[in-house]
Amino acid sequence: MKSFLKIFSILTKRQMLLCSFLIALMLVIAVFEAAGIGLLYPLIAIIGDPDFLLHHHKAEKIALLFGINSHRKLIFFASMALLVFYVVKNALVLIQAKIQINFSLNNQRDYSRRLYAYYMAKPYLYHLDTNIAVVSRNVSMAGSTVFTSILVPTLQIVTNLITILVIWLFVLYMDALIAFGIAFVMGPLVFAILNYFRKKVAKDGEIQNVANAENSKWINQGFYSVKETKVMRREPYFISQFNKSYSRYAESQKNFLFVQLCPKSIIELFTIGGILLLIAVKMVLDQNPASLIPTLGVLALAAVRIMPALNATVGMFNNIKFLQPFFYEIYDDLIAVRNGKDLEERRLSQAAEETFEFNDEISVNGLTFFYPSKKEPVLSGVSFKIPKGAFVGVVGPSGAGKTTFVDILLGLLPPKEGTITVDGKDIYKNISGWLSNVAYVPQGVYLIDGSIKENVAFGVAPEDVDEERVQEVLKMAELYDFVQTLPQKEDTSAGDRGAKLSGGQKQRIGIARALYHRPNVLVLDEATSALDNETERQITDTILRLKGKITIIAIAHRLSTLESCDFKIKFEGGKAERV
Repeated sequence: MKSFLKIFSILTKRQMLLCSFLIALMLVIAVFEAAGIGLLYPLIAIIGDPDFLLHHHKAEKIALLFGINSHRKLIFFASMALLVFYVVKNALVLIQAKIQINFSLNNQRDYSRRLYAYYMAKPYLYHLDTNIAVVSRNVSMAGSTVFTSILVPTLQIVTNLITILVIWLFVLYMDALIAFGIAFVMGPLVFAILNYFRKKVAKDGEIQNVANAENSKWINQGFYSVKETKVMRREPYFISQFNKSYSRYAESQKNFLFVQLCPKSIIELFTIGGILLLIAVKMVLDQNPASLIPTLGVLALAAVRIMPALNATVGMFNNIKFLQPFFYEIYDDLIAVRNGKDLEERRLSQAAEETFEFNDEISVNGLTFFYPSKKEPVLSGVSFKIPKGAFVGVVGPSGAGKTTFVDILLGLLPPKEGTITVDGKDIYKNISGWLSNVAYVPQGVYLIDGSIKENVAFGVAPEDVDEERVQEVLKMAELYDFVQTLPQKEDTSAGDRGAKLSGGQKQRIGIARALYHRPNVLVLDEATSALDNETERQITDTILRLKGKITIIAIAHRLSTLESCDFKIKFEGGKAERV
């Protein structure tokens, strides 16, 4: 039970108050449900006894106050009163359902949005160590799983248990023997069913949780590398891996769905069987069959209401148990969202940035950095200076720390020791202000599935895009003439990840994107290494036209790319020196 109640720990005080109100409303509805069954008993008795008013003097006095002086009028009045009761009861049910749906889906939307913001705000190291398929699964599934598939069913279980208890109390009032018989048979039966299937359901839930992430991983990896996959004819490998993970998912689903069906048949057998045995026992005891009709009628109605409630309760209990492995995996992230960690990060990122002037030089002072998974430092006591307006080449063997240095300069990896200062100011004291000066072009420019204009003005709302600036930077990146030959010009789709463009064109869009916000510093991380020599030369010429206008820091393996740089910084063995 403690594990089921854990779902409520992710809720804020306001959400808990609304949950409490829902439970209180459920209690009222449960009483109405039981009363609705109980009120059928006197109606059946009235219909079956033409002399009901003569036999019940108190009822006769009350009836006369309303002008009811005949059996027909009594049946009509009782039927209409019961009809009004059912109208009110079902209105309450619909109101409760509306509040419950709004509560579930509003919070589903809110938590999904905030989880997305929370993961986006996570440090760069987190994203280096976390599979994007896991993050994607968490964002897309967490809200619906937690609120629609766990929290709402938990509330419904509470409702069903309250309803069953109230109906049982009514049966107890009618016939104590029958009530205790129900309790002593159905209670242990339901407990045995839940206990028997509990471990199996939990195991299948763990399998499905892992398989879900694996499915996303193989979908992403297969389609993101579709070009290389087809050229190397490796489709069977990705199909096979996806098939293995999806087979595990499907197998766990098959087992779970079968488990969901079993309790219904067992509960139905014991409930209907119990009623039939009761009839047989009463007959053996020579009880008048006619006297059983009202009791059995109400008992049958109670069974009709209790059976679905028990079936639904067991089914929802198993479903929650099935989903708990995923809930436990994302529990800490949900608590972080509840505590406003995403809002805190957003406030920091959206705070008015203090202007960061760059007039003199970038100074690297005793820079040291360790990756958490490694004992040896990638950078150790690195120091050098870069004057404003310089074109600086960053060289060195693979693994020497070039990209790590760039990531620190870009604010992605905070240094363990040392500082990077600009005109004497530590960039990490005002990283947002510093980044307003910086633009970055990676080796593989990521293009969204949007227009060329949207890709250049990356992350800018369509209504805020500066059309003139887009054309200006396309000219600077020497892509303007090509774009003008396209049917829709800047509005032409680039395709998923730039599938409709060549490698050189994608890199030029990356350069145009970097220049769109008028940076003072342009960082190029192997921005031309994946291109052929001619395309590389053309893009290098494009970059050289910016020399002297902005500070350029370029990582490159090909020395031809850096022939015109002012000087080079060589990284090797965790150290760096000017050459």
